[in-house]
Amino acid sequence: MKPVSFYRQAGLSLVELMVAMLISLILLGGVLQVFISSKDMYRTNTAVARVQEAGRFATDFMTFDVRQAGYKGECLSEPTSHLKLTTASADVKNAYSTTPAIQGWDNSKPVFFAGTDTTRTDTDSFIVKYAGDGQEFQAGGTNNTTAQSLTVNNSTSVYEGQIVILANSTGCDVFQNANNQNASAFQKAGGNATPGNLNQNWSQSYNGYMTAHVLRSHSYFIRDNAGRLPSLYRQVLSPSPAVEELVEGIIEMQITYGLDQDGDRLADEYVKAGTNNLVSTGEGDWNKVVSARISVIAISPEINVLEEPQTFVFPPIVGIDRDDAYAVYADDGTVTIKDNRVAQVYTATVAIRNRLP
Repeated sequence: MKPVSFYRQAGLSLVELMVAMLISLILLGGVLQVFISSKDMYRTNTAVARVQEAGRFATDFMTFDVRQAGYKGECLSEPTSHLKLTTASADVKNAYSTTPAIQGWDNSKPVFFAGTDTTRTDTDSFIVKYAGDGQEFQAGGTNNTTAQSLTVNNSTSVYEGQIVILANSTGCDVFQNANNQNASAFQKAGGNATPGNLNQNWSQSYNGYMTAHVLRSHSYFIRDNAGRLPSLYRQVLSPSPAVEELVEGIIEMQITYGLDQDGDRLADEYVKAGTNNLVSTGEGDWNKVVSARISVIAISPEINVLEEPQTFVFPPIVGIDRDDAYAVYADDGTVTIKDNRVAQVYTATVAIRNRLP
């Protein structure tokens, strides 16, 4: 009979168990390191993508409007204005007049229909005006210059209160429509919208072909938001004054304007609003502006994305010394972004098409 062994192994020794645990911890540490690295990379990529998206959207909105500045359809000269602007306030004049086609304010808010205290400090703003897409009409009857309405062969599609530029090859008029969009006549008399129309004759009878354009008047500015990042905003006229939030994450905007000093329709120098006779009231040499250079700073909503605060030089802000919730601005143009956010500068130089050589 084979004797029973009392020394047969029944499990792992303590040393073997500790070695196994050590190997497992090393493997687990490697997995955790990969996970943390992947998570950090994902946060960084997300932050960069959001900053790129914000910057591109912001510049796209503004560059489209700047290119169109001053467009008036078939109207080759300044249209006959029927709007009550002589005694109107400065904000109404800036918003509703066709000139200047582009106008800016240096480190201050634009002239609003209704002011706001949340416009971001030390950021530029500007307004652009141009005729929107045109619609062709034929006279729907016999029109005369003294009538308060002009009949056309179709519904105008223009809402009550909208500013219309009506034109053909012999002249043009700008007025505020008092009819609804389904009417087959443009109406001056009546309506309760601001600024209203003068009682004066049309520049012509419009008894044949004509085009109608709705005046686009867009003011761009940056506004602080409660509990979230600042945003680029736009104030529009159509069909009634309204403020639209366009892009979140834009904390700074600076603009310089290309001035044509010798009449060749090329920018001779880029200057700030308020200088070189670019007067804040819209008077002066705004008609000499042939291009605009727009620079914005976009930041990510994610914090602690970078290991160290991002610092860069932003020349357009030279002379501004400010410390706010998102960045520190030195008067030499140095910008330091707070909370280790990702930031990017976007600059677009845009020629005004209607003022090109």
